[in-house]
Amino acid sequence: MKHSDIAHYRQLNSLRRRFMSRGRRFPPSIEPAAMVDVVLLVLMFFMISSSYVTRPGVEISLPRIDQSNGLQMNALVVTLTRNNLVFFNDQRIELDRLPQALSRAKVEHPDVPLVIEADEQVPVSMQMQVVRDATRAGIEHINLATRGGGSGAERIEVHER
Repeated sequence: MKHSDIAHYRQLNSLRRRFMSRGRRFPPSIEPAAMVDVVLLVLMFFMISSSYVTRPGVEISLPRIDQSNGLQMNALVVTLTRNNLVFFNDQRIELDRLPQALSRAKVEHPDVPLVIEADEQVPVSMQMQVVRDATRAGIEHINLATRGGGSGAERIEVHER
């Protein structure tokens, strides 16, 4: 090697040493307070965004019967209260507007059955009007929700038409 090459090599090495990053003396640490904050925020997000009520908030007393079929999930639900209030999928609706809502629901969800939850004091004529409207809308599976007749825990049962 020539003398000029050695000088050039030493000069490059000194520059390399000067600009090379020096290793950290301490490894990075995770702050537990920050982690607790993140976990609490995620927990609050899931609590607020989850839905707690899967059934309408209307109090009705279903009639009792001694058969047991299960309640089908993801069904269209019409709730009839003793005060002659009508709810369709958890939203209050007038009885004369129910046929249009059932027709729209049939188009949006063609294979979903209809469950009628009627208080035991609701007249049968009102229940049959809902059945007639559902049949005219093209809904083929119409179910009537009742309470189990056995003792012990109450459960909702569905009886298909």
